[in-house]
Formats: sequence, structure tokens, C-alpha cells
Amino acid sequence: MIMRFGRANTSGGTHVTGSGNQVNTGRVGGDMRQVQVSGRESDDPRLLTAQAKLAELAAALDTHADEVHSIDSCRQAVARIDEELREPTPDGRRLTETLEMLSLALGSAASLTSLADSLRSAIQTLLG
Repeated sequence: MIMRFGRANTSGGTHVTGSGNQVNTGRVGGDMRQVQVSGRESDDPRLLTAQAKLAELAAALDTHADEVHSIDSCRQAVARIDEELREPTPDGRRLTETLEMLSLALGSAASLTSLADSLRSAIQTLLG
């Protein structure tokens, strides 16, 4: 949690509880806005790996669009996975279901199934 105060509180009346609640018991001066940063660290290597694999697959879809069973379904699945990976806590069930949908939409496009498999592996590692 990041808190910003305009001026130092000289009265000692500002306390932050363990739950992050701010309690003011004395004179308060300055800016009392709080900024809370939550969610996963953006530099989590597991997340970065999953996002890189997804980007690689998305780029390959453009190159091999004529080889897949349903390019629209593939793009929809990629968008859903991207959306879920941007969540503070990705939903493992939704990711698994979307990966299955992606596999069906890819069909037998060998050049893309290996990329989808590496994406699945990266997501499983991320989810633990």
C-alpha cells in the first residue's frame, strides 16, 4: 500500500491499522488521499512468460489463419486469455476452459498446436 501525506503530521494523530484503514485521532494537515496498489507484481516471471507465449501465438495466428479450423474462435480465445491474464487473480477454471476452446478452434494446425501447448504449460505454471 502506498500512502501520500501532504505535510508531516506533527500531532501524531494519524495511524494506519493492519487492515490498511487510516484512523485520524488528532489534527491532520495536507493531502490525505490514499493510493492502494493491489494485485500481482507486474514483473512476475511466470506471468511475463505466459503473456509472451500468448503474444507469440497471436502473431502466429495472423500468419497461419488459413490453417486453423476457426480463426474467429481462435482470436476470441486469445482475447479472453489476455483479459484473464490481466486480472489481479486469474481464474484458473476460465483459463482452462478457454484453452480447450482454443485447441478445438486450432484444429490440426501443427505449427500452432505446439505454441498452444507451450502457452498451456506457461499458464499451468502461473496458476501453480
